[in-house]
Amino acid sequence: MNTKPNLINPAVTHSVQPFGFIKVAALAGLFTTGVIAFAYNPDSTEYKPPVAIPAITPSVYEVQKLQLDSDHSGTAVIKLDDYILKVGFDFEQYPADYGVRGSEYTEVEVSNLAINNVKSIYGAEFNDFTVDADHRAINQLIAGYIMRNKLVEAI
Repeated sequence: MNTKPNLINPAVTHSVQPFGFIKVAALAGLFTTGVIAFAYNPDSTEYKPPVAIPAITPSVYEVQKLQLDSDHSGTAVIKLDDYILKVGFDFEQYPADYGVRGSEYTEVEVSNLAINNVKSIYGAEFNDFTVDADHRAINQLIAGYIMRNKLVEAI
């Protein structure tokens, strides 16, 4: 047997393959980087400063005095920040419960509120400057005070 065996010389037969693999890997990496660079939108992550919020402090309401004149009306003295409000109000009362036996109570809802007088805590008189938000808060304050102290059940 004079035939020569086919010897595989790795230096000759495999030298082209690693170089081709490096080219393909480099091109794939460049392509991927390019796609990510064009797909990335820097405007969506740009810092936007918060909206300026005006420096307004919420009002503080307190019941100084409350008197029920009849079954459906009363008068109160309310402290609104540094002002004293003398108010008259009408209210409605109806039975309510929480759905459990023994949880019955009398619900109160202020239906009419009239600001009679506005003074500062130093005694100076002012025109009525209250807005609808103040009226809603005063209505809830009066109703809560009446229910918490069970004033309608005492009438």
